[in-house]
Amino acid sequence: MDIASILIICAVVVLCALPFIIGAFRGLDRRADDFEGSDPEISQALRDARKNIDRGKGYYDPRL
Repeated sequence: MDIASILIICAVVVLCALPFIIGAFRGLDRRADDFEGSDPEISQALRDARKNIDRGKGYYDPRL
């Protein structure tokens, strides 16, 4: 196997995984909208989690 075929295989794997990665982050926004009417505290917590992920803190940062 030469380097070009390895790069092509890696690119295909990354492109196949991309929708799942993006869907995981968009899922928080979607769930926050779903909880807006029934439980605003959960909705706000999900939005805060999304902001922390965008800042690189992740879900469970002890400094929150």
